[in-house]
Amino acid sequence: MDTRKILMIKVLLKISAASLALTACGSPDVCSTQDGVTVCGSFGTRGYVTNVQAQGISWPPIAVADGRLLVAGNNNLLEIAPDGRVASLIQAPGTVAAASSDSSGVYVVSGKDGGTTLQAFDPTTRTLRWSAALDGSPVGTPAALAGSSVIVATNAGGSGATIWRVNAADGSKATQRDGTSPAVIAADGGVRYLSTPNGRDSLAQVPMFSTLVAEDASGKELWRHDESAGIVDLAPGNSGETYIVTGTASGQDSHVLRRVNADGAVAWTFQPGCGDCTVAAAPTVTPDAVYFPVWETRQTKPVDPLYAVDAKTGAQRWTFDGFDNVSVSISGAKIVVPGAQDPTTTTTTRHHPAGRPVVAQDGTLFIAADGAVVSLNKDGQLLGFAQYDAAAGEVKSNDFLTLGQWQNTGVRPSPVLGPDGTLYVSDGQTVRSFKTGLGASRTAWIAPYGGPTNDGRAPGM
Repeated sequence: MDTRKILMIKVLLKISAASLALTACGSPDVCSTQDGVTVCGSFGTRGYVTNVQAQGISWPPIAVADGRLLVAGNNNLLEIAPDGRVASLIQAPGTVAAASSDSSGVYVVSGKDGGTTLQAFDPTTRTLRWSAALDGSPVGTPAALAGSSVIVATNAGGSGATIWRVNAADGSKATQRDGTSPAVIAADGGVRYLSTPNGRDSLAQVPMFSTLVAEDASGKELWRHDESAGIVDLAPGNSGETYIVTGTASGQDSHVLRRVNADGAVAWTFQPGCGDCTVAAAPTVTPDAVYFPVWETRQTKPVDPLYAVDAKTGAQRWTFDGFDNVSVSISGAKIVVPGAQDPTTTTTTRHHPAGRPVVAQDGTLFIAADGAVVSLNKDGQLLGFAQYDAAAGEVKSNDFLTLGQWQNTGVRPSPVLGPDGTLYVSDGQTVRSFKTGLGASRTAWIAPYGGPTNDGRAPGM
């Protein structure tokens, strides 16, 4: 297919989606389109658009209070200024994973030749304070910051992994355990992590582990919680509890959300009320509610809703399923659809919740939906949205090999909300900013790593 036809399809998709957006996403009554981005309702205003394809960035970034981003890019920790300019801030000895920070410093995990380097930098001057060499390769997640300790995971090959405790003062290695990252820091300063590999989840296609391990702040093991279904992810709550997502299993334990209390006892289990679906990763947690998207297997018309569950009781509060209504159909031009034998003349593209919500101080939720970000209030009512790539999302064609099934062409990561109210969105090639006027919540675990500093800490710490 030549370049002219590809461009024509993209233009048609953007025009069609912009014209349908008002109807598809409810009734935000004010919309504006500029430079291919449609913003509707109560959402915010556009900021910069920065091309970062050459830097090979790893999401999410650290969001600094003054509107700067610190984001991993190949062997560098990059700084994106409030106007979108990109500069190298710190150079590491290997490929950088997502960085983390707190008032004591900026911590950079990088890997090279099967080894891992953890570097600690002064939070103001960015000068190197210390460097620690760890056995095994990084697992791709940032360090979790637990008071006097920095928690890092490495992988020595296969499915085995090691959790390292490193002294935050000087970089000396304190302890190591069999486990995996991301470790999370509980409200009392203790640590929770997953251990004992249990294969890969058949739906989410991520590693599973059999055991949730709880340690106190000193590193002493408190208890273990075992899951025959496997565990694919975890998130801490603000009362010492941990929320785990189970993996593949037969019967009622398959792909459920559980609350495990601070003493290791299971408080409740929640199973989404949909057909053959999965809670694929750690939820976003607030003091009173837990939020997560559910992904169904591809059906004639799949519905991938966002769930809100009461944090104390596990009762369903509400669901929002408006994502699947944003769809466009194109006929008359050839386009290649994943899984199809030949280019097809009829396709439909639709959006669905691709990432977990981030939460503002007033409870507003911002949720990634392939090529768009949707804002809801804490009761699940639509406030507005920004659509920046109408061609992204799930695609269905009339090709006989795909049998009319939806094909997901790529999941976009969750956005990041900064302390100053700037929302950052990445598709791997660009970083976009939106001024929302709503700073990030200080009492929510915002997946995947705890908030705009990636510190791995429970809400309110």
